[in-house]
Amino acid sequence: MSRPVSHDQVMEALAAPFEGNEIRHKPGVVSGSRALAIPYLDARAIQDRLDEVMGLAHWQDEYECLPDGSVICRLRIRVGEEWITKVDVGGPSEQPDEGDRRKAAFSDALKRAAVKFGIGRYLHRQTPQWLDFDPVRKQFVRHSQHGGGHANGGGNSKAAPSGGGYGTPRREMNSRTEPRAEHRPEPKRDFGETRPQSQPGPQNGKALQPVSR
Repeated sequence: MSRPVSHDQVMEALAAPFEGNEIRHKPGVVSGSRALAIPYLDARAIQDRLDEVMGLAHWQDEYECLPDGSVICRLRIRVGEEWITKVDVGGPSEQPDEGDRRKAAFSDALKRAAVKFGIGRYLHRQTPQWLDFDPVRKQFVRHSQHGGGHANGGGNSKAAPSGGGYGTPRREMNSRTEPRAEHRPEPKRDFGETRPQSQPGPQNGKALQPVSR
């Protein structure tokens, strides 16, 4: 693969869509057993994209920890002889372990800085979808083709796809829903019309005979 040489080529290559299995989803608003699935990228997917487009020697990242637990990321890429830098701040997670919170802040900072280079920016323009969600396990529920459902991957998970791509969420359908009966309107009746009374007809081809008493 040849490396892009101009600024426009670099930005186009960095901003290219990701494969479905590289996209993860986290719950936004939770309502009962449903949640908004918000797409995002893992930090490793961003690093792979930078390696693929820029090469190992043509990008750098530098971090600075702040007293409040936030982290500053300075992400640099080299285009020709010029180094271009984008800077952003990532916040810690709500995990109980301090190390996990700080790790999340590093990842968040990298993802935010990468978006300024166009990496995964299109995901922020996508409309989140409502998916089945297990509020106890805090996981999205992925339904198999046989109608069974099971929790998948955790709150920050690769949700089940719709028509291909494991990372793209699928709109769940209830396979147990009965088909709606077809509504047929009753024929209109003219209440001003007198309906003729039916006359007794022959039984078994024989005319009825009067009964003498």
